[in-house]
Amino acid sequence: MNYFFTKKSGMLFVVSTKHNVSPSFVFDALYRCMKVFWDYLGVLSEEAIRKNFILIYEIIDEMFDFGHPQSMTTEAIKDYIVNTPVMV
Repeated sequence: MNYFFTKKSGMLFVVSTKHNVSPSFVFDALYRCMKVFWDYLGVLSEEAIRKNFILIYEIIDEMFDFGHPQSMTTEAIKDYIVNTPVMV
């Protein structure tokens, strides 16, 4: 089991993998996720993520399919996201 993490805005963003994968691939996907979260929420904070848990879950569901990255930009997934963000 491999773990990758990065700290941003005082929070840890963690990815775990069962197989050996390229660290640059994992970190690229993680940073792209954080960018999309930032685009939707306007801020990356624990409170914003808690209040928008359903939206975050929906974004992750559209970005990854069976653990494989699919559409990794805000523009690519905006037509598929139906929830609206709750501002903090």
